[in-house]
Amino acid sequence: MIISQVLLYVCFSVLVGSFILLLVPSKSRPDIKIPKRLLLLSAVTLPVFAFIPVLDITLYIAPRLGLFESLKIVLTTYTVGTAWDFTLLGSIVLVLLIAFARSTEKSSFAILGALLTFGIMLTIAWSSHASSINAIVGIISHFIHLAAVSIWVGILIIIGWCSVNHKNWLNYLSWFSMLAFGCLFATAFSGLLMTDALVDNYIDSWMVSYGQGLLIKHLFLLPVVFYALVNGFIVKYKISKDAAFNPIPWIRLEGFILFVIFMITAVFAIQSPPHGHYLTSDAVSPLFRLFHDDLIDAGSTIGFVVNISTVAFFFLSILLVGLMVISFFKKASITVSFLLSCLFVTSIYLMLMVTVVVR
Repeated sequence: MIISQVLLYVCFSVLVGSFILLLVPSKSRPDIKIPKRLLLLSAVTLPVFAFIPVLDITLYIAPRLGLFESLKIVLTTYTVGTAWDFTLLGSIVLVLLIAFARSTEKSSFAILGALLTFGIMLTIAWSSHASSINAIVGIISHFIHLAAVSIWVGILIIIGWCSVNHKNWLNYLSWFSMLAFGCLFATAFSGLLMTDALVDNYIDSWMVSYGQGLLIKHLFLLPVVFYALVNGFIVKYKISKDAAFNPIPWIRLEGFILFVIFMITAVFAIQSPPHGHYLTSDAVSPLFRLFHDDLIDAGSTIGFVVNISTVAFFFLSILLVGLMVISFFKKASITVSFLLSCLFVTSIYLMLMVTVVVR
């Protein structure tokens, strides 16, 4: 279930990133070579990965009704099944478009491909947790969230792994930096809408697994913003001084951290969102229990009290940011930079957990 959700997000990113970059003039981006089989594989597997939640529900009710009868009921009466029917239809059309396209360089191909991909995203948003709680707000916010992240990550993936050089990089940064910050704003705004629909109280939700996942996901956005600033400003400065400087590794790092966010999203996406009177002692997250063994019930809330551990982790976080900056200027490996990012997120997370008190 988790793996299928991660791969579903990756497929969307590859398709959207490819179609958008094919629409960008060649003078405004590096030269790219996108294998047609990559587009075809992503389009073919979209309905397969999207089918896993349908299969999960089907297998849950199958012992009572039988497999085929359960599948029929889910596909015709459940929202997740009906939405998948449209996912399958859109994917078939997309596969045919890619398979029979004489050239993937034509703008008409990219426009049609992008429209179909966004249409399939809409069917995924239709079957989301948020839409089941608040149909209109849930669908719109989930769609914007998925589309914005897919555009951002997709372009990073294609540029990072399908570029044959890094020429025109300053021209590329001039439009991508604005697009990336637009995607970040759209992701944050839609995320707030979804959080409001799914979670009664964001801070209090940290006591359950869904809230823990949401918190960790949001913390990983901090190094993403850091490397987005690095790629948008510092890299631009270094290229202007040294045309031989290769910025692609840092694009790959930013994309990889966003991929980690995909994985975290997939983990907590299968959890029931903490909406309503959800809190019992048994429902408390094991992660939260590592820091707080208080008696927790439906009336429990979270407060904050600054202590010496809070201050220590705060300064450790500042130190790690400094090391991340140094790793860039010293041209450290992507592995080192990624580990520093993970340590930074861990430090901020621990700072919050030791500051929290249950009331």
